[in-house]
Amino acid sequence: MRHNPTAKWLALVGLIVMACGGLFYALSIRHDLYGAIAAGVGLLLVLVAALMAREAVGAFFARRSARLGLGSGVAILAVLALVLFLGALATRHHLRWDFSQGSSYTLSAQTVQVLKGLKKPVKAYAFFKDAQAGRAQAAEELEKYAYVSRQFTYQMVNPDHQPTLAKSLGVRNYGTVVLVSGGKDERVQLPEEQELTNALIRLGRTEKKKVYFLTGHGEPSLDGVGKEDLSSFRKALEASNYEVKSLMLVTSSQVPPDAAVVIVAGPEQTLRPQETLRLAAYQAKGGAVLLLLDPDSDAGLASWLDKRGVVIGQDIIIDQAARLAGLSPLVPVISEYGFHEITKVLSGTICFFPQARSVRMSPKPPAGVKGEELVKSSPASWATNYKEFLAWYQAQVDKIKQNQEQQKSIELKPGPKDTKGPISLGVAVSIEGKAPDQGKAPSPARLVVFGDADFVNNEFLDLGGNHDLVMNSVSWLAKDDDLVSIRAKKKTSQPLLLQPAQERLLFWIPLVVWPLVVAVIGAVMILRRRRGR
Repeated sequence: MRHNPTAKWLALVGLIVMACGGLFYALSIRHDLYGAIAAGVGLLLVLVAALMAREAVGAFFARRSARLGLGSGVAILAVLALVLFLGALATRHHLRWDFSQGSSYTLSAQTVQVLKGLKKPVKAYAFFKDAQAGRAQAAEELEKYAYVSRQFTYQMVNPDHQPTLAKSLGVRNYGTVVLVSGGKDERVQLPEEQELTNALIRLGRTEKKKVYFLTGHGEPSLDGVGKEDLSSFRKALEASNYEVKSLMLVTSSQVPPDAAVVIVAGPEQTLRPQETLRLAAYQAKGGAVLLLLDPDSDAGLASWLDKRGVVIGQDIIIDQAARLAGLSPLVPVISEYGFHEITKVLSGTICFFPQARSVRMSPKPPAGVKGEELVKSSPASWATNYKEFLAWYQAQVDKIKQNQEQQKSIELKPGPKDTKGPISLGVAVSIEGKAPDQGKAPSPARLVVFGDADFVNNEFLDLGGNHDLVMNSVSWLAKDDDLVSIRAKKKTSQPLLLQPAQERLLFWIPLVVWPLVVAVIGAVMILRRRRGR
């Protein structure tokens, strides 16, 4: 190569490009392909240079000193390359194991699902002062997101040092996290998993889907804060980027065409025939309906549901297994789930349905109807006639009131006419329908029915897996498959509480006893050595 300056410079440039490309490939998170391409181009330049100076290269390798030196050089380069490769491999493909209680350092299945579904890069700017409380926790939480997806990166920013960036993103408070992607941004004031994941979902959506709650039949309030109201359910829907509206169907000519889901939650009165017809027309165009029917009212929808392969029982479920959970037997414990998109990630989770009725699939559903029973009560449960049970229960209460001296609890046992558990309390149905518009493919209607409305009220929504069950149902109905999973869990505080005796042991053993033992052993050994001399 001595006689070919062009080849010499070409080889030098190739080596530099190859080294820079390899370094970029090792360090880059999202653009690693560019590094690999640059390294390949550099290698190609080196090979071209070697080809241009093949005579000089051949003469060089023909010398014995060159071969010996080349052998040592190759060995050194091989070791360096191996070290760099292992380092890059560990950086890009490291593994984690979470042995904490409840896997508190592991993201939920829904968050992982959302992160793996990211189609555009998302960058999170966390605005914290250097010594601000919560900064380390926020960085730890964001690191977990970056670990799952290379599309997600983050940067800790001190707004006092970078006021221009803070101003451009509209940050006014310390502790704000701004997620930026594709020209859009979302702000999170409390950087915990649930808030971050919801912000990611909002960031990825181009529009809000609308969920309508049917009103006018004594349904619980969407804004009330009482135990039986549904304000927590409404807030959960809004946090998942749904727009929640009320629907007075009796005064509307039809279900609004922009309705992603219509929810009928706990109606106490019967729907008018025209309302039922409008619901049917909505479903015929591929609409989605969530029905939550308590035992005391089927809203006149029994025959409507029967045409869709769903049978609701005129009964109430009693479950003795609920006593083990400290609840009334009238709150069936749900631990058995059907194999469905809604429930496939709920295995190992317990749901509670206060005062529920049975809901099952018809043995012979109509043509075009496919369904799955979603949830079942425990084997210790049974279904009994609702009206007969109420009459019997009231009689038992009256007896107790008449004789206060012999007051005792009411014993519940299954009768000969009762149906023994497990009993289905909810179904999901797909119904083949017509095309909504000419030229469009037909969209199957979706229907989910639960034999209880109380499990989504303010008192029970966050109990067990109730929240995940109903939110997964809404997501499935709205065809938001990325949201059908277990929602991010809130972190709970687990302080270490020590008794006074334990505190004293924690002080004396490591700070006094162990150093003293070591000192005594050392002194004994010194004395024994001196005596041995």
